[in-house]
Amino acid sequence: MPPAAKAAPPAVTAAGPADRPAPAARSALVVGAAILLSRLIGLVRQRVFAHFFGASEVADAFTAALRLPNITQNLLGEGTLSASFIPVYARSLGAGDVPRAREFARGTLGLLATAVLAVSVAGALAAPLLTRIIVPGFTGEKFALAVHLVRIFFPMTGLLALSAWCLGVLNSHRRFFLPYASPVLWSLAQIAAVLLGSRHATGARLALWMGYGALGGGALQLAVQFPLTRRLLGGRACPTARWKNPDVRQATRALGPVVLGRGIVQLSALLDTFLASLLPTGANAALGYVQTLYVLPVSLFGVGEAAAVLPEMARETAAQSPGQRQAALRQRLSESLSRIGFTTVPTTAAFVVLADQVVGAFYETGRFGHSATRLVATALATYILALVANASVRVMASAFYALGDTATPAKLAVARVTVSATLSFVLMRRFGIAGLCGGAAAAGWIEALALGWGLRKRLGGLDLEGGRWLRFVVSAIAASAAGLLLARACVGLPILLSAAVTLPAFGAVYLAAAAALGTPDVLQAARALRRRLGR
Repeated sequence: MPPAAKAAPPAVTAAGPADRPAPAARSALVVGAAILLSRLIGLVRQRVFAHFFGASEVADAFTAALRLPNITQNLLGEGTLSASFIPVYARSLGAGDVPRAREFARGTLGLLATAVLAVSVAGALAAPLLTRIIVPGFTGEKFALAVHLVRIFFPMTGLLALSAWCLGVLNSHRRFFLPYASPVLWSLAQIAAVLLGSRHATGARLALWMGYGALGGGALQLAVQFPLTRRLLGGRACPTARWKNPDVRQATRALGPVVLGRGIVQLSALLDTFLASLLPTGANAALGYVQTLYVLPVSLFGVGEAAAVLPEMARETAAQSPGQRQAALRQRLSESLSRIGFTTVPTTAAFVVLADQVVGAFYETGRFGHSATRLVATALATYILALVANASVRVMASAFYALGDTATPAKLAVARVTVSATLSFVLMRRFGIAGLCGGAAAAGWIEALALGWGLRKRLGGLDLEGGRWLRFVVSAIAASAAGLLLARACVGLPILLSAAVTLPAFGAVYLAAAAALGTPDVLQAARALRRRLGR
């Protein structure tokens, strides 16, 4: 890191213009817009990947190798820092103690950088052993390629974990767009690498081109966030070794349960990879394609909402009495969960009844043929059943984090993994990849219901509006009926054309039905649009 400049930029205080309170809904829209941009480019990346690699052994190796070092990113990255870093940093900002917040941020960076370096080096050195443990079904060239890619991806995910530290600082200052849009560079670097490499290589060699593109993209993602982060920290963003700082210790204590919870979740993902490696060729690739599609709505509606409300919840818990805090958190939670339901209920319905159109529109090209579409669509229709639950989990976990409780979400994550592994193993023996996805979906609902029950006890209720959620369900049923009718009418047409007809029609019918039923979310959006057009 460069040394501090002699004349640092003006301090950014907690009460400055950059940090005036913004409604959580507006912040969630900003996060959602950035994530949408990032995920759309991610889907383009995955489509390019599908074109060149399909559901081949090379695709299996690349997908499995990318999942393994993601442990570093997920244990030390965005989710972990959101739970431990943002509440402490945001409280200091809310109290007007900017120097304390900055000292805490630099100490956290020093601790994180040390951990990332150690894990990345150890992971690269132990790549053969780790690969053998995680994907025992891989042999020969497939295994060798996976090992090579793991050695590339471990340092890449280290860079992504450091970029998550920037995200924590930026989010605390209500700067949401840049950190959530920066993964665009990660995807673009891979797309550029594989397109350039396709002129010179195929198969495993081309996969290595894409792997090194991912490493370069990780560096770009960190580099683009660092200047603004440095400015918000008063022109000094050098890591320090002040790990005995009381705030760093507090974050570290909170980090333990979060790392455990995230580690358990990653264990679940690795168990899925392990189980998929025992299925026929293409299962690991299919799981990767499903998760890419699934991550788009859960990121837009779950991660976006959670990212926007966590700093606000942290400020509220620092400033109010217990009774006021509970009332404020109940209101925020109810509003956030309702916004999630408005978007995730119809998305779930669309991905179930129009799974072929969704998968075919994104992936069916080159080596990704109709048989691959059917395989992935079947798995997607099962996996998506947990969308409402998993998106809600993000926000409910944020409420626990704001209350200073990182242990409860971690304990429930352990229960989730136990259920997921057991059900997935049993169901995949009969239903293949769809059974594996079904076990994961059931476990997601168990975690969501348990978190909701825990918050109900802590906050004296959840204030959920049952009638509002019923409108979401009825509107989604009407849209599903319209989508199915159009899908049957489009039989025989190219899959892209069928998707272009059925998916927009589904969305239009859902919004029309929701408006006819008086759903507040649609009416509020319509009023906001009229005000904007009337200016």
